[in-house]
Amino acid sequence: MIIAHLVNAALAAVLLGATPVVQAKEAAARTTPSVRAARRVVLDDKTVEKAIHVRTARNLLTTVELPEDLLGVTCPDCSDGKDQNGDALFRLEPAGQGRYLTITPNTGEGRRARAGDDPVTTALVRLEHATLMLYLERVERKRSADTRVVLAYPNRSADGEYLRAEKAKFEAEAMAKIESEVSGRFLRAFSEPHHCSRKGGRVRNEDIVLEVTELCYFGREVILTFRVENRGRVALELGPVEVNRGAHQREYLSKRTVEFQQVSDGVVSVRLPEGGASPGAFEVTVRESAGKQRSATVGGLEL
Repeated sequence: MIIAHLVNAALAAVLLGATPVVQAKEAAARTTPSVRAARRVVLDDKTVEKAIHVRTARNLLTTVELPEDLLGVTCPDCSDGKDQNGDALFRLEPAGQGRYLTITPNTGEGRRARAGDDPVTTALVRLEHATLMLYLERVERKRSADTRVVLAYPNRSADGEYLRAEKAKFEAEAMAKIESEVSGRFLRAFSEPHHCSRKGGRVRNEDIVLEVTELCYFGREVILTFRVENRGRVALELGPVEVNRGAHQREYLSKRTVEFQQVSDGVVSVRLPEGGASPGAFEVTVRESAGKQRSATVGGLEL
């Protein structure tokens, strides 16, 4: 009796055009997706305070779409693709001009996994207006991993591109106005009586060498050109330049960080009070913004 039922079942399957095994595989393929669809996370007050869970799998690229420009990422168990850290659990790389963050589990197990712990870590993501915590986890099954996670501010998805375009337009217009104003002031200065002198000065304080090369008068504008050289083997970080006379000081430095045996060329300008007496001698001072906080001053600068 049992054999007869089995034979009848097999015959029925053949008549239907498929075997029971093939039917089961086709049903599983229809009901089980290979990967997960994109997941959207709205960054409201409650979400930002918690860690955002992101699941990754081997040989699968997970992309996190950011709502604004990426400023930096801090992750103790991650590498950036350039640093081949064998102990890193994940590789994090910015893409799309800082609007995307790609996450890939490293092929190595990492120090935590070798110690028997779960392959998880946290990453601190700094944006222009928010700081987010991502909880990264490597899962074994690809269909449990995230292929794309979209982070979005509330009610900002529709006008995000418009705001970015308006920001770029505003920055371009502001830069054009600044360049026009600078060019206009420079040309107006040349229309007034002007005179330049190369009677500068040079001083050295330990590994800092400051040399003032030229002093120019353009009406009430006084412009001094100088050069800073680093004789030490530790990089020199320059802070603001100081002039002892005048107001409305503006400055330019070709480098803020001066490496060993390198130089930074600079220009500083001040505006003298209208109708004032002779300003006397000028002094130019440069200071370190880090390290020993040293300074160098060249004084006695006159036409």
